Amino acid sequence: MPTDTTEEKGTAVRHFEDFPEGAEYALGTARLTEQDIVEYARAFDPMPFHLDPEAARLSPFGGLVASGWHTGAVVTGLFVRALLADSSCQGSYGMDEVRFLAPVRPGDTLHGTAAVEEAAPHPRRPGVGTVRFLVEAHGRDGVPLYRMRTRLLFGCRVPAPAV
Repeated sequence: MPTDTTEEKGTAVRHFEDFPEGAEYALGTARLTEQDIVEYARAFDPMPFHLDPEAARLSPFGGLVASGWHTGAVVTGLFVRALLADSSCQGSYGMDEVRFLAPVRPGDTLHGTAAVEEAAPHPRRPGVGTVRFLVEAHGRDGVPLYRMRTRLLFGCRVPAPAV
């Protein structure tokens, strides 16, 4: 796994060059409680199987489950804190793929990972590169729970030559 370079606080630590194709990163973990699941659902996805344990028990899930969007938001938080917050990231083109692979239940711990699938200089913006990441979360016993592919823009450490 690539290591960080040390620079002054407030400056980017990771740049385009620090995300080579094939690199893999551990993003850390997050545990979802019943309270987390219900609070998120109340605000953003008020389906009965996210809100009410009794209704959830009678649903096809057989119990309370987190919204897939909640799972995605939590994993995105892990991704940003682990790799992007101290980087030269200039934004995202969006998500190419989002999959909710298995239900996330109260007490589950999400283990986030990211892998660089593609990295290339931007075709029209000197000094900028694009990186496509596969971001995943696994639960107990390595069960895959969530998958996202996203393409981000990063500034280069070495400025592009003047034209």
